[in-house]
Amino acid sequence: MKKAIRIHITGYIFNIEEDAYVLLEKWLDDVLNQYEEEEDGEEIFKDIEMRVAELFHAKVGKEGVVSLAEVNGVIKTMGQPEEFEDIENAKQKPSKQERNFSEKNRKSKRLRRFYRDEENNILGGVCIGAGHYLGIDPVLIRLGFILATVLAGFGPIVYLVLWIVTPKAKTVSQKLEMKGEPVNINNIEKAIKEEIEYVKEKFIRQKKHENKRH
Repeated sequence: MKKAIRIHITGYIFNIEEDAYVLLEKWLDDVLNQYEEEEDGEEIFKDIEMRVAELFHAKVGKEGVVSLAEVNGVIKTMGQPEEFEDIENAKQKPSKQERNFSEKNRKSKRLRRFYRDEENNILGGVCIGAGHYLGIDPVLIRLGFILATVLAGFGPIVYLVLWIVTPKAKTVSQKLEMKGEPVNINNIEKAIKEEIEYVKEKFIRQKKHENKRH
């Protein structure tokens, strides 16, 4: 019989075996140490914690007990923090043809999830989300809805239904899943930094526009 501990991770409550808790705590401490000196480190760490909680919830649900096997599985999925230090410099840069072929194969094997993308939307983000999910240009999806509207009249109804039933990609993990990208430490860090940079650039553009008006 193993002793179980009750823990709280970003809104989720789990029972976790003592040896599993020791391993998880050490891994999270290593992750925190990796990012605590960075400007966006706190946000990166919170999103990593959120993903850990989501993975545990998917494996054991609300009533199950997180074992050492589940913790090892999550760490294998997410990766070790030190694996991403200077990872780009350590790799030999492949040719453009090799990169394209490798990327195509990787993306074809990833499991995408269908979410609405309201960050890059025109209306409800359905077409953009479907484009990510199917791996095609969202313009083609929009043309499909237009043709369905003109030829049969049911385009708006289908779009409205999809808008209602399809969840919006809110978290960093969901946005990565939407694009078929692995949800690991490296990609979470990259996505957060890109989002912050996008917000900064948008703010600067808005300020410049306001200054021109005055």
